[in-house]
Amino acid sequence: MPGPSRQTAPRRPVAPLFDPNLAPEILDGSKRDWWQQGGKIVQALGVRPGSVVADIGAGSGYLLPFLSKAVGAKGMVIAEEIQLAFLPTLRGVGRDLGNVEVVFGSADDPKLPRRDVTLFTLLTVYHEVQNPVSFLKTLHRYATHDARLAIIDFDPERKGNPPPPQGHSVREKDVIREARAAGWGVSQRISFQYPHSQFFLIFKRL
Repeated sequence: MPGPSRQTAPRRPVAPLFDPNLAPEILDGSKRDWWQQGGKIVQALGVRPGSVVADIGAGSGYLLPFLSKAVGAKGMVIAEEIQLAFLPTLRGVGRDLGNVEVVFGSADDPKLPRRDVTLFTLLTVYHEVQNPVSFLKTLHRYATHDARLAIIDFDPERKGNPPPPQGHSVREKDVIREARAAGWGVSQRISFQYPHSQFFLIFKRL
């Protein structure tokens, strides 16, 4: 493991898991594309055809169609989720897209089926990770040497539209500190016109 992985980061409050019953209204609502801009996210990531991408905490699969199109027929998207209630929806999306494999992970280990992942995406889910430093260290097991890690989440200190859901946010500076303790360093910050309430960070292995 890289040297920085031996560092520690101060503990902070962790959000509860998102309620799957709210997915139709919040995760899959017609307004989400306006503020989340999934197509722009994947475009900014520069995902190449043939890539292996792991969408950690995929939820109801919002990002999957964009990732699936980007990796193409020769690539793979691994949709990882730890809540059983989301799995039927994810499997349905996976069947429709054809290059998506759904994985039931755990809070400590995503249990990915491959160890050649070139990109990990955590879209508005990092704030729910129970032991963030330990979890981010675990991702090294599944990553290529040049793998990237994209974390997009709500920051309670930002003012914007939409506002962070109550209790479901994490400070950008805490994410950077925890990622570095786990052996990941910031390589890029990306900004869109909306939402101002979220940060978009890309990390590389240290």
